[in-house]
Amino acid sequence: MRIGVNLLFVEPGEVGGSEALLTNLVRAVASAGQDLVLATMQGFRAAHPDIESVAEIVEVPWRSNYRPLRIAAEHTWLAALERRRHLDVIHHGVGTAPYVKPLPTVVTIHDIQYRHYPEYFHPVKLAWLRANVPHVVHHSEVVTVPSQFVREDVVDAFGADPDRVVVVPFGSSGLLAPSAGREEVLAARGLQRPFFLFPGRSYPHKNHRFLVEAFAPLAGDADLVLTGPPGRCDTEIDQTAAQYGCPEAVRRLGLVSRGELTALYEAATALAWPSRFEGFGVPVLEAMSAGCPVVASSATAIPEVVGDAGVLLSPDDREGWTAALERLLTDRAHRADLVARGSARLREFSWERSGALQIGAYAQAVAA
Repeated sequence: MRIGVNLLFVEPGEVGGSEALLTNLVRAVASAGQDLVLATMQGFRAAHPDIESVAEIVEVPWRSNYRPLRIAAEHTWLAALERRRHLDVIHHGVGTAPYVKPLPTVVTIHDIQYRHYPEYFHPVKLAWLRANVPHVVHHSEVVTVPSQFVREDVVDAFGADPDRVVVVPFGSSGLLAPSAGREEVLAARGLQRPFFLFPGRSYPHKNHRFLVEAFAPLAGDADLVLTGPPGRCDTEIDQTAAQYGCPEAVRRLGLVSRGELTALYEAATALAWPSRFEGFGVPVLEAMSAGCPVVASSATAIPEVVGDAGVLLSPDDREGWTAALERLLTDRAHRADLVARGSARLREFSWERSGALQIGAYAQAVAA
């Protein structure tokens, strides 16, 4: 098969888990001998130089990442590329797709959070999702999703044919960059006490305010380290920390390098991840890969990923979270057990398996 993959939505370093899923899937599919053509924005080749050795990368001839321009490009420039490269199937990686469909189509839907929390979305984006996602579900030959939770959500929401909604989970390898050095990063960031780590932009569903409230009783003994680019809840985080008397213990580091993030996972007492909504949960696998215990929300897809390898709690159980974090500060045996369970859990997530499932989705689409 000659497979096209639409990665025009990928702004390197900005789209989180979906970028990790699609780029690693590309590597896995290419390593299985498939012929891939990737349509990307400028900068993708520089951000992922190894991919060019296994797939053809075609970057758009302009530099702007303006979203309406990207959508227009999908309907024009991408459609022309599909014809010129004589593709057999096109894979759209961001959950939406052009209305004109010249080829058999596979679409990856990472989640349909907009249906559960519409208030978190800009009205224009919300209107686009409400119009396009149902159309995509019913007019694509195959929809791939990262978890059983999303599969059931899509089937229930849109009455989709379950046989056309295929789970392709993340693999566990290659999610983290080489460590920048645990001691070096701790010294550079002035981290001298035990700390809990919460990586990710402060979107409302990530539940940062709740975590600050749950952490506050432990602020005399530990820090809470938050990483990620600027988010809409940053001011609320600072206000909550001040309200609960722990502003110095809540450390917002901003966007850190991938190597620094690995070092922070290695040094953290635990990943504390109380998100209310996830289609998968990449930080769980990242933490396990770095030998970091996991305390996470029991909501949406997260329990599928964690299994029995972490502590799962309601994202509303503040006392439970405080107790779980406190135990990890004091109970070394408990912490060691979670690390061992996490290491074992990683073996259930391989890119080879994910790549094979994705290739099966392409073949199903072509045969439909």
